[in-house]
Order: sequence, then C-alpha cells, then structure tokens
Amino acid sequence: MRKKNIIVLVILLVIGFASITSTLVIRGNLRVGINDKDFDVYFSKAIENSIENKKLIKDDTHISFTKDMSLKGETYELEYDVTNGSRNYDADIKINCTESNEYIRVENEFDESKVLEATKTRRGVLRIEVVKPYNGSEEETKNIEITCTIVGSALERDILATNTPADKVKQCTLDDPLVYKKGSWEYRDNDCSGDISVGDLVTLDTESFYVYNLTEDNVIALSKYNLYVGNNCFSTDPKVCEPIENPTGLQDSRAIGYLAGEDGEPAFPYVGVVSFNTNSNNNEVPDYSKSIIKEYVDAYALKLADLGGTINSSRIITKEELESLGCNSNNYSCKDALSFIFLTSYWTSSISVENNNYIWAVNSQGTFGVNPQWYDLGLGIRPVIEVSKNIFK
Repeated sequence: MRKKNIIVLVILLVIGFASITSTLVIRGNLRVGINDKDFDVYFSKAIENSIENKKLIKDDTHISFTKDMSLKGETYELEYDVTNGSRNYDADIKINCTESNEYIRVENEFDESKVLEATKTRRGVLRIEVVKPYNGSEEETKNIEITCTIVGSALERDILATNTPADKVKQCTLDDPLVYKKGSWEYRDNDCSGDISVGDLVTLDTESFYVYNLTEDNVIALSKYNLYVGNNCFSTDPKVCEPIENPTGLQDSRAIGYLAGEDGEPAFPYVGVVSFNTNSNNNEVPDYSKSIIKEYVDAYALKLADLGGTINSSRIITKEELESLGCNSNNYSCKDALSFIFLTSYWTSSISVENNNYIWAVNSQGTFGVNPQWYDLGLGIRPVIEVSKNIFK
C-alpha cells in the first residue's frame, strides 16, 4: 500500500501542475506613405530572461517562442528592441497585445507617447505571469497564443537622418543557414528550425558531424568524413595499397574510401581504407568490440577530448539505424536516405545474418551491401558520436 500511495501522489502532482504553453508572435502591420521602400521598422534584438537570443527573431517583424509555465507566480520576460531603419521617416508606433486571461497576466511596456525617430532604437518589455495553473481533465497542457501586433505610420522628416541604425538580425535560409556558437561547439541550422535537429551539422574545431537522431537527452551524429587512417589503394589489387603517411586519426575530406568518377569507373586512390578485422582466421565471427576499427574510434574520442569536446560515447553506425534513415537492405540501396548518409564509403558494426563472415557497409554511390570482414579495399571508418543536448541549448 505504501508504494501505491507514492505513485498516486506523483500522479496528483503532475495533474495539479500541468503546463500552460504560451506562444508569443509579434507581427508587423505597418501603414506607410510615400516611398515605402525607405520606411523600415524591424526587431533588432530579443532578450529572453536576461539572455540575448537571436533565434527568437524569425524575420524583421516576427518574434516567436514557446514557453511551458506551470506554477502560480511563475514569470517570463522578453525584452525586445524595435529599430527604425529609415533615414527619411520617423515612425508613429503602437503595439497591441493579447489581453490577460484567467490563467496568465500579460503586460507589455513600450513607450508609444513619442515617435521613433529615424535610425533610432527603442526597447520594449513583455512580461507574462501565471495567475492560475491549468488543471485540465483531458489535456495536460493549454496552449495560449499571445500576439503583439505593431501598427506603425511613417512621418516625413525635414532633414535626412545621419546616424547608423542597429543591424538587422541575419535571417536563416536553406541556402545560407545560420551558425550558432555553443562553447567549444557550433551547429549549422541547415533546416532553419531554430533548434538542433536532424540534418544539422555540428562542429568541434576541425571535426564536423551530421545529426541523424535525437533522444530526450542526446544528439547522435555521424562524422562528415572518414578518419585519415589505414591505407591508400591505387587499384583493385590489394597488393597496390600503401599505408597512409602521417595518419592524423582525424577526419579528412580526402578520406572517402571507394569513389567513382564521372564515368562510373573507380576513381583511385581510395583514401583511408581499412579491413574490419585483420585476424587471419577468416572463419571467426566478426566482433566490433575486438576489431581494429574500434581501436581507431576509441583513439578518435581521445582526440576530440583534446580539442575541448565532451562526448558521451563513440562507435560506428548499425544496419538498423541506417534502415531507419531510409537505407533498404532488400534492394541494397541508401539512395532514399539523406544524402550525407552516402557521402563516403564505410563499415557498419552489423554482421550479415546470411553469412556471418560478412559485415554491412555503405559506399559513396549509395549502395548498401555486405563485404567480408577481411576486405581492405574501399571501406573506411566513419565514427558516430553521442553528445548531450544541453551543449546546444
């Protein structure tokens, strides 16, 4: 009975403090007069709970965020700067916000009594306070959208303003994604989602990784290139392979492994290729934990630490993960997966069910097949790392 009472207490707490999700959307609605191309009012800064967060500015006249608030008295504060980028016009600005309701109090401070002069910036503050926790019977959260609309009119000046207005926040586009610096790491927001997501590129110094999965706590990412280790091969004859001079143990744009030219024929040399297992007993079942590949991956993790990166684990990818990303083991293809999946030719850690001397692998032409563990032509090492999501918040 005591154990049941504890469980019931936890459930009551969860219900009693269910979240209110508040979304702020500030959209521009500017009435302009003559030469509207020169009248430009925009958000130049967003400061969330005393921390500047450029990601909140979605475009010149649009700030948005989502915030879970669950306790009575809990507050959220957003400071924002509105800049008049015009030199010809002052601006008469009003900001109309959604009113408070039974759950939250909404206060917006912005001095509307004075015109916003050309090239000048004025700060506003939006405050939200929970006045009544939401206790939903069917849904645990209540979504409350708060909209603040800018209504502005252009006022012509007698003289041209000469000051320099505050810069606009650079906007993310798919052709030119934004890059965010997070301590020793940075990430390129390839999908312009404003947050770390699948397809983004995370980088530590010289080492880059494509995010391919996210758990509740971790980011899981595949190295952009193979490691510069092993051999360079100059033909399909393994006797014409030479050990790499000065192997770095780091990623290298040359380390692609098997590569085909424009005519589809092999493009030699194959750089950074290794066998999965160098054991002369080819009947031995492959084991990643005992493979030469793991030694390289473990050494790579130490190199990342030397570069200032804290990672939770390092390994190589599995067949099952690749299948979840679009690779098809029935037609031996990864061409339906994201293109970075077959950027290089590399080993997985998964053994073939049909022939346990063979290991699943990907090549740079999008093929997804099996190779004998002693195969040392064309396949390299492409590490997977797991790092904490907190790094990128």
